[in-house]
Amino acid sequence: MTVRWGIIGIGKVADIAIAPGIAADEQAGLAAVCSRSLDRAKAFADKHGADAAYDDYAQMLADPDVDVVYIASPNGVHAAQGLAALKAGKHVLVDKPLALAITDAKAMVDAAASAKVLLGTGFHLRHKATARAARDAIAAGRLGDVFYAEMACGAGKGLFPYDTWRADPELSGGGTLLHQGVHAVDLVAYLCDQPVVEVTAMLDKAEAEDVFVGSCRLADGTLANIASHSLRMGTRPDWTVFGTNGWLDARGGTSPAPDDTLDLHDDDGTSRLATSTAPAYATEVADFSSAVASGTAPIASGVDGMRAVAVADALYRAAREGRTVQVDVG
Repeated sequence: MTVRWGIIGIGKVADIAIAPGIAADEQAGLAAVCSRSLDRAKAFADKHGADAAYDDYAQMLADPDVDVVYIASPNGVHAAQGLAALKAGKHVLVDKPLALAITDAKAMVDAAASAKVLLGTGFHLRHKATARAARDAIAAGRLGDVFYAEMACGAGKGLFPYDTWRADPELSGGGTLLHQGVHAVDLVAYLCDQPVVEVTAMLDKAEAEDVFVGSCRLADGTLANIASHSLRMGTRPDWTVFGTNGWLDARGGTSPAPDDTLDLHDDDGTSRLATSTAPAYATEVADFSSAVASGTAPIASGVDGMRAVAVADALYRAAREGRTVQVDVG
Protein backbone atom coordinates (compact mmCIF):
# COMPACT_ATOMS: atom_id res chain seq x y z
CA MET A 1 0.00 0.00 0.00
CA THR A 2 1.27 3.45 -0.93
CA VAL A 3 0.16 6.03 1.63
CA ARG A 4 -0.64 9.28 -0.17
CA TRP A 5 0.07 12.47 1.76
CA GLY A 6 -1.29 15.99 1.50
CA ILE A 7 0.39 18.94 3.24
CA ILE A 8 -1.41 22.04 4.52
CA GLY A 9 1.09 24.82 5.15
CA ILE A 10 4.28 24.82 3.10
CA GLY A 11 6.68 26.69 5.37
CA LYS A 12 10.21 25.72 6.33
CA VAL A 13 9.50 22.45 8.18
CA ALA A 14 7.35 21.17 5.33
CA ASP A 15 10.00 22.19 2.81
CA ILE A 16 13.19 20.92 4.45
CA ALA A 17 11.86 18.01 6.50
CA ILE A 18 8.37 16.64 5.82
CA ALA A 19 8.28 16.64 2.01
CA PRO A 20 11.80 15.13 1.83
CA GLY A 21 10.73 12.60 4.46
CA ILE A 22 7.76 11.57 2.32
CA ALA A 23 10.04 11.25 -0.72
CA ALA A 24 12.44 9.04 1.25
CA ASP A 25 9.69 6.71 2.49
CA GLU A 26 9.17 3.78 0.13
CA GLN A 27 5.56 3.33 1.24
CA ALA A 28 4.61 7.02 0.87
CA GLY A 29 3.93 9.56 -1.87
CA LEU A 30 3.07 13.24 -1.98
CA ALA A 31 -0.39 13.62 -3.50
CA ALA A 32 -1.13 17.28 -2.85
CA VAL A 33 -0.05 20.49 -1.15
CA CYS A 34 -2.01 23.53 -0.06
CA SER A 35 -1.05 27.16 0.55
CA ARG A 36 -3.01 30.39 0.65
CA SER A 37 -1.03 31.29 -2.48
CA LEU A 38 -1.69 29.02 -5.43
CA ASP A 39 1.55 30.14 -7.06
CA ARG A 40 3.52 29.12 -3.96
CA ALA A 41 1.65 25.82 -3.79
CA LYS A 42 2.44 25.08 -7.45
CA ALA A 43 6.11 25.94 -6.95
CA PHE A 44 6.29 23.70 -3.89
CA ALA A 45 4.51 20.88 -5.75
CA ASP A 46 6.97 21.17 -8.64
CA LYS A 47 9.94 21.12 -6.28
CA HIS A 48 8.80 18.09 -4.30
CA GLY A 49 6.90 16.13 -6.94
CA ALA A 50 3.36 16.56 -5.62
CA ASP A 51 0.56 15.60 -8.00
CA ALA A 52 -1.72 18.55 -7.17
CA ALA A 53 -1.60 22.05 -5.70
CA TYR A 54 -4.44 23.91 -3.96
CA ASP A 55 -5.10 27.29 -2.37
CA ASP A 56 -8.19 26.05 -0.50
CA TYR A 57 -7.68 23.24 2.01
CA ALA A 58 -11.34 22.21 1.72
CA GLN A 59 -10.68 21.37 -1.92
CA MET A 60 -7.61 19.36 -0.97
CA LEU A 61 -9.61 17.46 1.64
CA ALA A 62 -12.06 16.48 -1.10
CA ASP A 63 -9.23 14.97 -3.15
CA PRO A 64 -9.73 11.17 -3.06
CA ASP A 65 -6.01 10.60 -3.67
CA VAL A 66 -5.12 12.06 -0.26
CA ASP A 67 -4.97 9.49 2.56
CA VAL A 68 -3.04 11.49 5.17
CA VAL A 69 -3.02 15.20 5.88
CA TYR A 70 0.03 16.78 7.50
CA ILE A 71 -0.83 20.13 9.10
CA ALA A 72 2.10 22.53 9.24
CA SER A 73 0.12 25.77 9.35
CA PRO A 74 0.18 28.35 12.20
CA ASN A 75 -0.68 26.98 15.64
CA GLY A 76 -3.92 28.89 15.91
CA VAL A 77 -5.53 27.11 12.95
CA HIS A 78 -4.41 23.57 13.75
CA ALA A 79 -7.71 22.70 15.42
CA ALA A 80 -10.01 23.98 12.66
CA GLN A 81 -7.99 22.40 9.87
CA GLY A 82 -7.45 19.19 11.82
CA LEU A 83 -11.14 18.79 12.59
CA ALA A 84 -12.05 19.42 8.96
CA ALA A 85 -9.57 16.80 7.78
CA LEU A 86 -10.72 14.22 10.33
CA LYS A 87 -14.37 14.78 9.43
CA ALA A 88 -13.39 14.30 5.77
CA GLY A 89 -12.15 10.83 6.71
CA LYS A 90 -8.43 11.60 6.41
CA HIS A 91 -5.73 10.38 8.75
CA VAL A 92 -4.09 13.44 10.28
CA LEU A 93 -0.62 14.23 11.59
CA VAL A 94 -0.44 17.69 13.18
CA ASP A 95 2.79 19.51 13.87
CA LYS A 96 2.97 20.39 17.55
CA PRO A 97 1.10 21.81 19.33
CA LEU A 98 -1.96 19.77 18.50
CA ALA A 99 -4.12 22.80 19.39
CA LEU A 100 -3.97 25.90 21.55
CA ALA A 101 -6.86 24.93 23.84
CA ILE A 102 -7.42 21.63 25.62
CA THR A 103 -11.09 21.67 24.56
CA ASP A 104 -10.03 21.80 20.90
CA ALA A 105 -7.45 19.05 21.41
CA LYS A 106 -10.10 16.82 22.99
CA ALA A 107 -12.49 17.55 20.14
CA MET A 108 -9.83 16.41 17.68
CA VAL A 109 -9.19 13.19 19.59
CA ASP A 110 -12.94 12.50 19.73
CA ALA A 111 -13.36 13.28 16.01
CA ALA A 112 -10.60 10.83 15.08
CA ALA A 113 -12.25 8.11 17.15
CA SER A 114 -15.65 8.81 15.59
CA ALA A 115 -14.25 8.73 12.05
CA LYS A 116 -12.10 5.66 12.81
CA VAL A 117 -8.98 7.36 11.48
CA LEU A 118 -5.57 7.99 13.02
CA LEU A 119 -4.57 11.25 14.68
CA GLY A 120 -0.90 11.86 15.41
CA THR A 121 1.12 14.72 16.88
CA GLY A 122 4.42 15.89 15.41
CA PHE A 123 6.76 15.09 18.29
CA HIS A 124 9.69 14.10 16.11
CA LEU A 125 12.11 13.61 19.01
CA ARG A 126 10.22 10.45 20.02
CA HIS A 127 11.32 8.93 16.73
CA LYS A 128 15.05 9.18 17.34
CA ALA A 129 16.83 5.88 17.95
CA THR A 130 18.32 7.35 21.11
CA ALA A 131 14.89 8.17 22.55
CA ARG A 132 13.50 4.71 21.81
CA ALA A 133 16.57 3.02 23.30
CA ALA A 134 16.38 5.19 26.41
CA ARG A 135 12.71 4.42 26.94
CA ASP A 136 13.48 0.70 26.62
CA ALA A 137 16.43 0.91 29.04
CA ILE A 138 14.36 2.78 31.63
CA ALA A 139 11.48 0.30 31.29
CA ALA A 140 13.92 -2.60 31.69
CA GLY A 141 15.18 -1.16 34.98
CA ARG A 142 18.73 -0.52 33.83
CA LEU A 143 18.76 2.82 35.68
CA GLY A 144 17.12 1.48 38.81
CA ASP A 145 14.59 3.96 40.16
CA VAL A 146 14.53 7.06 38.00
CA PHE A 147 14.41 10.23 40.08
CA TYR A 148 15.46 13.19 37.90
CA ALA A 149 15.73 14.34 34.27
CA GLU A 150 16.87 17.52 32.55
CA MET A 151 16.68 18.68 28.95
CA ALA A 152 16.58 21.82 26.83
CA CYS A 153 15.60 22.76 23.29
CA GLY A 154 16.87 25.81 21.45
CA ALA A 155 16.42 27.33 18.00
CA GLY A 156 17.63 30.77 17.02
CA LYS A 157 15.36 33.19 15.21
CA GLY A 158 17.67 32.90 12.23
CA LEU A 159 16.38 29.35 11.74
CA PHE A 160 12.67 30.18 11.68
CA PRO A 161 11.35 33.68 10.85
CA TYR A 162 9.62 35.34 13.80
CA ASP A 163 8.21 38.35 11.99
CA THR A 164 5.40 36.23 10.52
CA TRP A 165 2.54 34.44 12.30
CA ARG A 166 4.83 33.70 15.25
CA ALA A 167 4.56 37.39 16.18
CA ASP A 168 0.74 37.22 16.28
CA PRO A 169 -0.56 35.92 19.65
CA GLU A 170 -3.81 34.72 18.06
CA LEU A 171 -1.90 32.50 15.65
CA SER A 172 1.09 31.50 17.75
CA GLY A 173 -0.50 31.10 21.17
CA GLY A 174 2.81 31.88 22.87
CA GLY A 175 6.54 31.91 22.40
CA THR A 176 9.37 29.43 22.77
CA LEU A 177 7.41 27.10 25.07
CA LEU A 178 5.04 26.27 22.20
CA HIS A 179 7.65 26.53 19.44
CA GLN A 180 10.42 24.46 21.06
CA GLY A 181 9.78 23.70 24.74
CA VAL A 182 6.78 21.49 24.16
CA HIS A 183 9.17 18.94 22.64
CA ALA A 184 10.92 18.67 26.00
CA VAL A 185 7.54 18.51 27.74
CA ASP A 186 6.62 15.50 25.62
CA LEU A 187 10.02 13.83 25.54
CA VAL A 188 10.48 13.58 29.30
CA ALA A 189 7.04 11.96 29.62
CA TYR A 190 7.80 9.58 26.74
CA LEU A 191 11.20 8.50 28.05
CA CYS A 192 9.90 7.77 31.54
CA ASP A 193 6.49 6.51 30.35
CA GLN A 194 4.87 8.75 32.96
CA PRO A 195 2.61 11.77 32.48
CA VAL A 196 3.51 15.20 33.83
CA VAL A 197 1.13 15.98 36.70
CA GLU A 198 2.49 19.14 38.38
CA VAL A 199 4.55 22.10 37.15
CA THR A 200 6.18 25.41 37.98
CA ALA A 201 7.66 27.80 35.43
CA MET A 202 9.33 31.12 34.67
CA LEU A 203 9.43 33.12 31.43
CA ASP A 204 11.70 35.97 30.42
CA LYS A 205 8.66 38.07 29.48
CA ALA A 206 4.90 37.79 29.73
CA GLU A 207 4.11 37.48 26.01
CA ALA A 208 5.96 35.85 23.11
CA GLU A 209 8.63 34.62 25.52
CA ASP A 210 12.12 33.95 24.20
CA VAL A 211 13.23 31.93 27.24
CA PHE A 212 11.21 29.34 29.17
CA VAL A 213 12.32 27.32 32.21
CA GLY A 214 10.03 24.84 33.94
CA SER A 215 10.09 22.18 36.62
CA CYS A 216 7.81 19.16 36.41
CA ARG A 217 6.72 16.30 38.61
CA LEU A 218 5.80 13.07 36.81
CA ALA A 219 3.10 10.72 38.08
CA ASP A 220 5.66 8.39 39.69
CA GLY A 221 7.37 11.24 41.52
CA THR A 222 10.26 11.76 39.09
CA LEU A 223 11.30 15.42 38.90
CA ALA A 224 12.44 17.13 35.70
CA ASN A 225 13.84 20.48 34.68
CA ILE A 226 13.03 21.49 31.12
CA ALA A 227 13.87 24.64 29.19
CA SER A 228 13.78 26.22 25.76
CA HIS A 229 14.83 29.41 24.05
CA SER A 230 14.72 31.10 20.66
CA LEU A 231 17.79 33.29 21.00
CA ARG A 232 20.69 31.40 19.46
CA MET A 233 21.17 28.53 17.03
CA GLY A 234 23.62 25.75 17.75
CA THR A 235 23.29 25.64 21.53
CA ARG A 236 23.74 22.31 23.34
CA PRO A 237 20.85 19.96 22.42
CA ASP A 238 21.41 17.31 25.10
CA TRP A 239 19.36 15.56 27.77
CA THR A 240 20.10 13.41 30.82
CA VAL A 241 18.02 11.01 32.92
CA PHE A 242 19.28 9.93 36.36
CA GLY A 243 18.46 6.75 38.28
CA THR A 244 19.67 5.02 41.42
CA ASN A 245 21.77 2.57 39.39
CA GLY A 246 23.09 4.90 36.69
CA TRP A 247 22.26 7.64 34.23
CA LEU A 248 21.59 8.13 30.53
CA ASP A 249 23.32 10.87 28.57
CA ALA A 250 21.99 11.77 25.10
CA ARG A 251 24.32 14.07 23.16
CA GLY A 252 22.31 15.78 20.44
CA GLY A 253 19.12 14.18 21.75
CA THR A 254 16.92 17.24 21.29
CA SER A 255 18.16 18.01 17.78
CA PRO A 256 16.23 16.67 14.77
CA ALA A 257 19.51 15.87 13.02
CA PRO A 258 20.98 12.34 13.02
CA ASP A 259 24.23 11.13 14.61
CA ASP A 260 23.14 11.85 18.19
CA THR A 261 24.31 9.27 20.72
CA LEU A 262 22.99 7.66 23.89
CA ASP A 263 25.36 6.42 26.60
CA LEU A 264 24.57 4.53 29.79
CA HIS A 265 26.82 5.29 32.76
CA ASP A 266 26.68 2.81 35.64
CA ASP A 267 28.96 0.94 38.05
CA ASP A 268 30.34 -1.12 35.16
CA GLY A 269 31.45 1.96 33.24
CA THR A 270 30.05 3.59 30.11
CA SER A 271 28.31 1.79 27.25
CA ARG A 272 26.91 3.14 24.00
CA LEU A 273 23.24 2.14 23.68
CA ALA A 274 22.24 3.85 20.43
CA THR A 275 23.16 6.24 17.64
CA SER A 276 20.48 7.81 15.46
CA THR A 277 21.20 7.32 11.77
CA ALA A 278 18.22 9.10 10.16
CA PRO A 279 16.67 12.56 10.51
CA ALA A 280 13.93 12.54 13.14
CA TYR A 281 11.32 14.02 10.80
CA ALA A 282 11.97 11.27 8.24
CA THR A 283 11.39 8.55 10.83
CA GLU A 284 8.28 10.41 12.02
CA VAL A 285 6.85 10.30 8.49
CA ALA A 286 7.78 6.63 8.06
CA ASP A 287 6.15 5.72 11.39
CA PHE A 288 2.88 7.43 10.50
CA SER A 289 2.81 5.90 7.02
CA SER A 290 3.37 2.48 8.58
CA ALA A 291 0.65 3.09 11.17
CA VAL A 292 -1.84 4.01 8.44
CA ALA A 293 -0.89 1.02 6.30
CA SER A 294 -1.08 -1.44 9.20
CA GLY A 295 -3.92 0.11 11.18
CA THR A 296 -1.76 0.44 14.30
CA ALA A 297 -1.24 3.41 16.60
CA PRO A 298 1.52 5.92 15.76
CA ILE A 299 4.34 6.49 18.24
CA ALA A 300 3.00 9.99 19.04
CA SER A 301 -0.79 9.94 19.14
CA GLY A 302 -3.44 12.59 19.37
CA VAL A 303 -3.86 11.74 23.05
CA ASP A 304 -0.15 12.43 23.56
CA GLY A 305 -0.64 15.79 21.86
CA MET A 306 -3.67 16.55 24.02
CA ARG A 307 -1.69 15.85 27.18
CA ALA A 308 1.10 18.16 26.02
CA VAL A 309 -1.46 20.94 25.42
CA ALA A 310 -2.63 20.51 29.02
CA VAL A 311 0.93 20.63 30.35
CA ALA A 312 1.77 23.74 28.32
CA ASP A 313 -1.38 25.43 29.61
CA ALA A 314 -0.38 24.58 33.19
CA LEU A 315 3.16 25.90 32.62
CA TYR A 316 1.85 29.23 31.31
CA ARG A 317 -0.53 29.50 34.26
CA ALA A 318 2.29 28.70 36.69
CA ALA A 319 4.45 31.44 35.19
CA ARG A 320 1.63 34.02 35.25
CA GLU A 321 0.52 33.24 38.78
CA GLY A 322 3.90 32.45 40.34
CA ARG A 323 2.83 29.14 41.84
CA THR A 324 2.77 25.40 41.38
CA VAL A 325 -0.06 24.22 39.11
CA GLN A 326 -1.62 20.80 38.73
CA VAL A 327 -2.01 19.52 35.16
CA ASP A 328 -5.67 19.09 34.22
CA VAL A 329 -6.28 17.05 31.07
CA GLY A 330 -10.03 17.25 31.67
